[in-house]
Amino acid sequence: MIDTIQLNLLPGEPGVYIMKNARQEVVYVGKAIDIQKRVRSHCRRQHGRYASPFVELVETVETVITDSDVEALLLEYNLIKKHNPPFNVKLKDDKRYPYIKLTMQEDFPRAYLTRTVDADGARYFGPYPHVTQARRTLAALHEILPIRTCKYDSQDLLGVRPCLEYEMGRCCAPCGQIVSKEEYALLCQGIIEFLQGHSETVIKRLQDRMRDCAEVLLFEKAAFYRDILEAAQQFAHRQKMMRQTVENQDFVGYGRIHDIACTAVIRRRGGRVVGASRHFLADVSHADIQEILNAFLEQFYPQNIDIPKEIYLSATVGSERLRILEKWLSLIAGKSVTIKIPQRGMKHAMLQLAEKNAAHYAEQHYRKLHGVKRNVSKEVITLQESLKLEILPLRIEGYDISNTQGDEAVGSMVVFQDGKPFKSGYRRFRIRGVDQINDFAMIQEVLRRRFLHGAEEEAEKQKFAESPDLLLIDGGKGQLNAALEVLDELEIRHFPICSLAKREEEIYLPGLATPIRLDRRNAGLRLLQQVRDESHRFGIAYHRKLRGQKFKKSLLRDIPGIGPAKERALLQRFGSLEGLRAASVEEMTSLPGIKAELAGQILQTIKKRNE
Repeated sequence: MIDTIQLNLLPGEPGVYIMKNARQEVVYVGKAIDIQKRVRSHCRRQHGRYASPFVELVETVETVITDSDVEALLLEYNLIKKHNPPFNVKLKDDKRYPYIKLTMQEDFPRAYLTRTVDADGARYFGPYPHVTQARRTLAALHEILPIRTCKYDSQDLLGVRPCLEYEMGRCCAPCGQIVSKEEYALLCQGIIEFLQGHSETVIKRLQDRMRDCAEVLLFEKAAFYRDILEAAQQFAHRQKMMRQTVENQDFVGYGRIHDIACTAVIRRRGGRVVGASRHFLADVSHADIQEILNAFLEQFYPQNIDIPKEIYLSATVGSERLRILEKWLSLIAGKSVTIKIPQRGMKHAMLQLAEKNAAHYAEQHYRKLHGVKRNVSKEVITLQESLKLEILPLRIEGYDISNTQGDEAVGSMVVFQDGKPFKSGYRRFRIRGVDQINDFAMIQEVLRRRFLHGAEEEAEKQKFAESPDLLLIDGGKGQLNAALEVLDELEIRHFPICSLAKREEEIYLPGLATPIRLDRRNAGLRLLQQVRDESHRFGIAYHRKLRGQKFKKSLLRDIPGIGPAKERALLQRFGSLEGLRAASVEEMTSLPGIKAELAGQILQTIKKRNE
C-alpha cells in the first residue's frame, strides 16, 4: 500500500503515473494535470473503502512528467497498450488516434484524415487526441489554403470539371488547370508549415476573417471561424510527445542533487513515446557531467537489446569520445547509431523534458535517503552542500541594521521557508540600548531581543513557531563575531550561522580563517543574496518611516504653544507639512486653540525649513 511519505514525494505537475504491485507488475496507468493530487484521490477513503480499490495492491508509483495534459493523454495511451494493466478497463479499446495525411507523393496532393500510418511517401501530422479537433484543423486548412479534397489521382485530374468546392472558394481547382503545379506546391508548403507549428500567418488570417464577418453582422460565420481559430491555436502548441517520425530515438536527461546523480531516458519508438526509465549512478562526488554521461552510455547500452538509431544528450562527452562511442554502439547494434546534442527545436524540447524528469527523480531519491518529508528547493539543497551544513536550511533568518549617522537605528529580521519569503515571520526592532554608531552592538541587541523574547512568543504561537536552521548576518567577519558573542552568552550553540559581505559576496563561517567564495551562479549563494537583500529592504523601509515621523513631529513640536493634541489636529486637518504650508491663517484658526498669531508662527517656521 502507498504510504504518506511516498505520496508527498510525487510531483504536482502534469504527467503520467504508473502503479506497480509488490512483484513490480503494472496494475494501473493514469494521467493527471497534478500527479500528486490525482494519486491522493485514488487513496481517499469513502465509507470505509478506498476510492479506487486497486490501491491496496500498489507498492510503488513511478511518474513521467510532461508539458501538458494532452501529452500526458497520448503517453498514457501508449503505456496502456504496452503494459495492458488489469484496472484500466475503459482505456483498453483498440482505437487509433487520427492523423492528417498530406499525399506529397502526388503532383497535386490532397489532405484528409486517416487512422493508419504507412510508409508511402506521404506526410503525416498528429496524432490528435480528439477527432473533432482534427476535423476543425482540416477545415481551417481548406478555408485558408484551398487545396483539393476530391479522391481523384493526380494523373486523372485533367479534363475533370471544377466542382462546387471551387465555386465556394474552398479549392483552387487544379483539375481545370487554374493553378500551376508550382503554385499548388506553395499552398502545400503553407499547410506543412502550419502543421509543423509555424502557424502565426494562418492564425492571423483566421482572426481577420472572424473580425470581417462580425463587422458585416454574419455572426454564425464569425462563430464558425472562432471555433476553427480555437482548434488552430490548440494545435499550434506542439505535441512533442507524439510527432510522427521514422526513426527510433532516446533522449537522455541528467539531474543531480547533492550526492545523488540520475539519468532519465525517454524512449520514442516509431514516433511514439513508449516510456521513461530512471538510472542512479554511484561514486559521482568527484566526477563532472561529461564523465557521468560517458560512463552511463558505456554501461547502459551494451546491455540493451533495443539500441535506437539516434541518441540525444543534454551535454557533450567530448568530440573524440563521441565518435568512438558512435562507432562502438553501431557495431553492437548492427546499424548506424548517432549521438547528438540538439540546441533548438522539438528534439531540444524533448531533451528538456528528460532533464526535468531526471531532476525530479534525483530530488525524490535524495529526500527519501535523508528522511525529508516535504518538497525541497534546489537552492536549499545546494546551500547545504556548499556550506557543508549538517541539516537542510529549510528555515533561514536574515538580520540587518539600518541607520543614518546613528539616527533612528533599526534592526530587521526576515524569514525564508523552503527558499521562499515567509512574511508572517518578519520582525523589526527599534534600537534602544545603543546611542552611538556601532553596528556590532546593534546586531547584538537585535539577536538578544530575538532569542530572549522569542521563547515567550513561541509559547503564544506567534512569530516563532519554528527554530531557525541557519542565521544569516549582513556583514563581514566583525558582524559574525559580534553575533557569536551573543549566542555564546545565551548558550545557544545549535544554530548554524554565517555572514555575507556585500562587496565580494564572501561568506564567513565560524572557525574558518578565510571566507568562502562561491561561483556567482551558485544557487545556494543566490538564495543567501536574496535573504540578505530582503532583510536590507525591510529594514530600510522601517528606518525611513521612523525618520519621516520624527521630521513631522520635531518641526511642529519646536514651535511654542504646539503640543501633542494641536499637532495631531493640524496633521489630521491638513494631512502633511506640505498641506500646512499651503494653508491660510484663516483655515488654521478654524481649529480649536489655534489663534492668528500661532498660525502665522507655524507658516513662518515651515517656510524657513523649506528655504
